[in-house]
Amino acid sequence: MPYHIWAGQEDVAPLVVGVGDPSRARLFASLMENARLVNENRYPVYTGHVGNKRISVVAHGIGGPSAAIALEELKMLGMKTFVRIGTAGSFGELRVGDVLIAAAAATPGGGVLGAYFPGHSPPLAADPLLTVKLAEALKAPVGYVVSSDAFYAEDPGFVEFWRRRGALAVEMECATAMALGWLRGFRTGCVLVISNIVGRHEAVDLGPKFVKVFKKVVEVL
Repeated sequence: MPYHIWAGQEDVAPLVVGVGDPSRARLFASLMENARLVNENRYPVYTGHVGNKRISVVAHGIGGPSAAIALEELKMLGMKTFVRIGTAGSFGELRVGDVLIAAAAATPGGGVLGAYFPGHSPPLAADPLLTVKLAEALKAPVGYVVSSDAFYAEDPGFVEFWRRRGALAVEMECATAMALGWLRGFRTGCVLVISNIVGRHEAVDLGPKFVKVFKKVVEVL
């Protein structure tokens, strides 16, 4: 049994949708049939059905290190495809509520991926075929994001630096999911809803948008 996710292989579906926020995991579970909480230790995991598709939803927490633990253990339990449905802060081109498919990520050296790939650059790309399917189903733009473990580190210089280099948004877990997908052998897709423009604080209810995104992701998979 994995150290943190106290579940058996029969409890986890091959397709796992990952979110950072436990309340979003509960929201997605409410959209499934016969959803049950198969783990509540550290990382809430729900498994149920949408139509004839068996799906698990995990709340993997915030940041790459937290997500890495969940992904490693879910892979041990039989996960074959992982799709992150999360939030991101736009560098200016995308507006709040827009959907972005992250095909790749940039991240500073070191950190959790430095432990996995010491002295080397990890493979920071999502599964290409899955990325195309998600983009077509959601009719969303495809681009690359910056994955940062320091939520409050962004400043105007940070935004301008990455905007000049073509990045569209910043978030915290895509790089880790992408790298571990190639390392451990599971497909990874990253779907992001823009929750704010970096440097601004806006209170927007994105629940209805996440419901639509979840349904589309499940449909295409």
